[in-house]
Amino acid sequence: MVEKAVATMTQVADDGGLLDLQAIDTDAWRLCDTRAPATDASYIVAYVERVDDGFEVVWMRGTQRRCRMATLEECAEAAARRLAEEDSSGASRPIPIAHFPPRRGL
Repeated sequence: MVEKAVATMTQVADDGGLLDLQAIDTDAWRLCDTRAPATDASYIVAYVERVDDGFEVVWMRGTQRRCRMATLEECAEAAARRLAEEDSSGASRPIPIAHFPPRRGL
């Protein structure tokens, strides 16, 4: 059952190649962002642990820190959404504002 769940999770998480599922234990995994180096703190997106009624997720990114999900697929989809939100809300170049020098002689 665990191997099937892990294979399913890896398949969903690898969609786009952004996420990697790494087993910590038989009932615990870490979801990692493949775009970041393994030595970077942003590499780990979440820790996932199997509990009686599904999976408990501890997020390392974003504002919500803990949640429970029914399936590993939900964990992967939520992680992919978080990565997409981070990408879309990234800093952009400031919009230039016209500056006029002060008027003289008044």
